[in-house]
Amino acid sequence: MNILIIEDDASIQMLLKLSLEVEGYRPAIAGSVAEGLDVLAQGRTDLVLLDLMLPDRSGFELLQLLQQQYRSIPVIVLTAKNEMNDKILGFQLGADDYLTKPFETRELVERIKAVMRRMRASQPPSETVAIGCIEIDRRERSCRVAGKPLKTTSKEFDFLWLLCTNPKKVFTREELLDRVWGYEYYGHTRSVDMMVNRLREKMKPHDHLVATVHGTGYKLEV
Repeated sequence: MNILIIEDDASIQMLLKLSLEVEGYRPAIAGSVAEGLDVLAQGRTDLVLLDLMLPDRSGFELLQLLQQQYRSIPVIVLTAKNEMNDKILGFQLGADDYLTKPFETRELVERIKAVMRRMRASQPPSETVAIGCIEIDRRERSCRVAGKPLKTTSKEFDFLWLLCTNPKKVFTREELLDRVWGYEYYGHTRSVDMMVNRLREKMKPHDHLVATVHGTGYKLEV
């Protein structure tokens, strides 16, 4: 899971980064609101750890932006502020949890797990998705692009479903092997590229919707 740490204190950045890596998370660090927005724009963030006292803008302002542009990404606020009004305002602006510094990293990890459990529980899986010109039905395992049926293999369908249900999220080739082929598959990441090439041929002239993120993997371009 990709976690974005928006915190300007270098020592806290490193402590959080190392603690999260030990737990198997993939942390990214931003020292300001502007840097945080740059990382978010890459589409690979699953959860944000947000300090309220940042050098360029208030964390409260960023909370508002996140609600407008990245509503599906949960936010845990980390701050030295312990005033009740600040906590209430943070929750009103969309924070999913709140930790006051100093805190134990073990507690932070448990809160991350709890927030993600609540997120999954509140989002029952949908059987159909319509995004851009793509319509995909998981129950019937059928897909249409620009109103025309798209014949897919089982893996091509699973790949498209994953991208359509995670718009703008970038998936690495390794993640795609795990999510589409399964954890017991020992093939090479080249298998992903070959499948994507075949799928793009079928999707023409809309093949640009499956976008390559060079050096990383693929995402849905919507």
